[in-house]
Parts: sequence; C-alpha cells; structure tokens
Amino acid sequence: MYPFSVIDPKTLMLTAVGVFVVTGLFMALAHRIRHEHAYAWLALGNLAFAAGWALTLAEHVIGVNWITVPLSNLFLLLLPVMLICASLDFLRLPGIGFALIVTSPIVVTLFFVLAQTMHDPTIPGALTSSLNGAMYLGTAWIFSRYSYPRGSVVHAIIGANTIIGAVFIARTAVLLYASVAPSEVPHGFLEQLVYTALLVNLVCALAQALCFPLLDFMRAETDHSRVSRRLSNLGDRDSLTGTYNRRAFTVRLEVELQFHKPNRLPLSVILLDIDHLGAINDSYGRGAGDAALLAVAEIVESCSRSNDTFARYGDDEFALLLPETPQGQASAMAESIRAAVANLDRGEQPDIAAPMTCSAGVAALNHRGDTQATLMSQADVALFEAKRSGGNCVFPPPNVGMPGKSAPGGDADHGGADLSLVAAMLDPDDLRD
Repeated sequence: MYPFSVIDPKTLMLTAVGVFVVTGLFMALAHRIRHEHAYAWLALGNLAFAAGWALTLAEHVIGVNWITVPLSNLFLLLLPVMLICASLDFLRLPGIGFALIVTSPIVVTLFFVLAQTMHDPTIPGALTSSLNGAMYLGTAWIFSRYSYPRGSVVHAIIGANTIIGAVFIARTAVLLYASVAPSEVPHGFLEQLVYTALLVNLVCALAQALCFPLLDFMRAETDHSRVSRRLSNLGDRDSLTGTYNRRAFTVRLEVELQFHKPNRLPLSVILLDIDHLGAINDSYGRGAGDAALLAVAEIVESCSRSNDTFARYGDDEFALLLPETPQGQASAMAESIRAAVANLDRGEQPDIAAPMTCSAGVAALNHRGDTQATLMSQADVALFEAKRSGGNCVFPPPNVGMPGKSAPGGDADHGGADLSLVAAMLDPDDLRD
C-alpha cells in the first residue's frame, strides 16, 4: 500500500487499464459520430496508455524484460504525444506533422535506451517522466496560448495538464537525485512515487479527456447559434437590397401597433414606388432595374432613423415604418426621399441607366380601429393617388392640413378636391364595408 491510495498498486494499474480502454472506445465512438479528428488522436492515445499499463502490470508475472519496460513506457508516452496532436487538431492549428516528425525519433531512441537500462532503478523512470512532463506541459501551453475564448472547461484542461506535467517533472527530479545519492532515497519511496504519479495521471488525464467532448459540444452549440442567426437574417432580408422583406416588415408592424394603439402614440407608414420601373427594365435590362432599386434603398436608409423599419414590400415598392411619427412629419420625410431620388447624381451612379423618380403614399394610425390591414390599405390608396397624379410626388403632401397652405403644383381648390376624395376612400367604415 502507498500513502495516496486505498487500493494496492496492482489493482490501481488494472483500474487504469480498464478506465483508459473505456475512454479510448468512447473517443473512437465520438470520432465516428462527430467526424472530429481530435477524437481519433485521443482514442489512439488512451488505448496506447491502457496497453502501456497492461504491459507494466505483466511485469509482476513475467518479470523485467523488453516488453514490460521499454515497450510499456513507449506506449505510455504515446498518450501525451497523441494529446498534443489532438489539441492542435481541435484548435484548428497547423503543426501535427511537425509534432510527429519531432517525437517519432525521440520515442524510437527512448525504446533502445530503455532496453539497455531497464534493470537500472532510476534511469528508465527519469527518462520517461521528463518526456511525459514536457509533453503534458506543452499541451497546457498550447491551450493557454491559442484557445479562445477561455472558459472554465479550457482552464480545466490547462490545469490538468499542468498538474500532470508538474508531477512528472518532480518525479524526474527525485529520480535524478536518487541516482546521485541512492542511499538518501529509499527504494520503497521510489515505488510509491511511481504509483502516486499514476494516480494523478489517471485522474487528470481522464478529466481532461472528458473536457474535449464538452468543448466540442460548446463549439457546436455556438456554431449552431451563429448559423441560426444567419439563416434568420437571410429569412428576414431581401436578397437584392439587403433590406427587410415583406414578412419581417409585417411582423414588426404588428409589434408597433400593439405598442402605439393602447398608448395612443402616432405611427405612420410610407409606401414608396419607383415610377416606371418596368419601362426601365424593358429598355435597359434587368440589371438597370436592380441598380435603380439599390440606389433608392440606399437613399431611404440614409434618410431614415435608427428605430425606423425599412423593407422591400413588393417588386418595385418599399415600405418605411415610422414609430411615434405623425402624418405631417412622415410626409415631410417622404418628400425628402422623393427629392433625393429625383436629384440623384447619375455621374456618381454609373449603373443608373436613366433618370428616375418615385412616388410615395403616407398613412397614419387611426386609434379608433385601425389594424395592420387597414393601415397598409390606406397607405396603398395614398400611393395610388400619388401615381394617379402623375408620379414623382407624395400624397398627402407635407403641407396638407396646415392653415393657408395648398399642395405644390396646383391651386387650393384642386388640392382640396383631391383630399376630399381620398379622405372618403380612406374612411375606416368604408374599408370595413
């Protein structure tokens, strides 16, 4: 018995064999399911570690020979080698080939050196402990240097490898001291040190082996969330202009209605239509029409506010939702958009094949009974009136409803007649009928 265990060394080694066989098979299954190459490296390392302790256990049956000392230590050394490869692979870092090229001659040389010194009480242990410690500390350095972000699981891997590496380096120091002053270090203490290192290795290596699936799960969850957000954005966006699409606009409009109606806050909608877009497509091609849509979308986005919702509502229509905005202010914004489109500098927009204009219809929330359907219907009727008036205008214009003002381009009587007609068309009772 040794101080750090309640089981004897043979039982501990047998436990290590069983635990690392199961862990290796688990990693092999994870590799088959996830197709993550890091699991393959971990499976090889854990199975090699189990084989190494099985051969060490055989020393109690067949004695010290090239199988129970050199070959067993070679298998034990494969775990930290495979762990370095798994870490590089898992963190998507280059260098696996270089690591194998460097460690392969070291492992082969170690085998022949151990074959010559296997009966020495300190040299085999000092050699294997120093190499194992260095490689475990190397794994800890890789994660501390390149893993981002560093959560509790990453810190657990760093800590486990640091502890294992420190224990092996400490064992190396004790063995080197024992080789210089053998009388100062009892043989029983050296045996206890071996099994203490095995116990630490067993616990920490198993803990960090389980950390890799946790990291993989966390990374997969993060990737899934990122893809879901991208798909959600794609589902809410128009593929040409990058603005919201009609579905996203209607969802947002319903949310705003639920807030503005009970609080009796102003809410306006602008429907914007590019005049004669079909003629532009017919005369200059679909590319010219797409360029016109992109140019108008850019203008509207530059004129809108951060809390407004802008969407491509139809083939040649855009919709702009203006929270807490009365109709007069919405008409003024629509007029600024119309003017910007009409005055677009085609010298700065070489893809715009012909001069273009737009028309806009504005509707405001009527708290007596407006729904999403009635509000958009009012905006659509207002847009129709703007188009019927010849296009390149806003209806109702910004100055409608202001004392002593009339619509530009016409007299007061004419403007009043138009407004009366549209007011009748937009009456909520008529819409419900």
